[in-house]
Amino acid sequence: MPQTVRSANISKAYKLIGISMAALLIVAAVFMKLPMTIRSGAYMVFRESLKYKAIWTSRDMETLHGEHFMVRYTTDNKRDAQLVLNTAEKFYQPIADKYGYDGRGKIPVIVYPSRPELNRNFGWPANESAMGVYWAGVIRVLSPNVWVTETDSKEYRDVFINSGPMAHEFTHLVVDYMSHGNYTRWFTEGLAQYEEYKLTGFEFDETEATLNQPLYPLKEMDTDFDNLPNQALAYRQSYVAVRYIADVYGEEALKDILRQLAKNQKTEQAIAVVLGEEFDKFEANYQRWALEQEAVNQL
Repeated sequence: MPQTVRSANISKAYKLIGISMAALLIVAAVFMKLPMTIRSGAYMVFRESLKYKAIWTSRDMETLHGEHFMVRYTTDNKRDAQLVLNTAEKFYQPIADKYGYDGRGKIPVIVYPSRPELNRNFGWPANESAMGVYWAGVIRVLSPNVWVTETDSKEYRDVFINSGPMAHEFTHLVVDYMSHGNYTRWFTEGLAQYEEYKLTGFEFDETEATLNQPLYPLKEMDTDFDNLPNQALAYRQSYVAVRYIADVYGEEALKDILRQLAKNQKTEQAIAVVLGEEFDKFEANYQRWALEQEAVNQL
């Protein structure tokens, strides 16, 4: 599969994608003090209430329906909305089948015609450059016409499919639902990038993300991901940690980790159970493997 590379400006968009998701995880952490069945139920009620609020508040927008998604969009933007819907449906089955996701009801996707309108929903500055966000059961994306510069219709479509956020954000949704909200930041970011790579060929290619420098401990990335000074490195480490699991232990191990997370296991415990090695050993092994792969240009 050919590898696609985002421009510097577009790749920076992913640095903010998890901010709102992190807020959701903070709320979810409160539920951790409750018994498992109550916690899971409370989390799902919280998430679904926010999802239906988003559906209600966007009710005056135009709507397109697919088999698994419903896309809300502004008038005169049907072409981009259709592209978003087609791309979401294209990626649905490969990801859903792999992880056993069978959510009922159509997944809401809201297409925003400008960056300020997307950012306003999360209290971000108007000039922030996120292309997509998963938040509480809803995928929100920036209309392709804001950032795709190709004029040829086929190239326009191909750029959005291969460089846009749909595979990434849908994977975040699957992780959230399959784990009942019990996941760490590095794991969901790594899994989202891994599926993006498998389906589109995209990998981060920034000099700041080289692995030939001091690496962040995964536990530090859990607690302070968005404040780490080298965001490119944090995202790259998340990706290579997940890819290590897939390449060395098989993709079924990723699904098994999600199953353990759904049983209220911490990520460290889930990895130890599935991989049969302590978390500290896993961390040392993935770092050594990643450096070896990078040295021979396999990452």
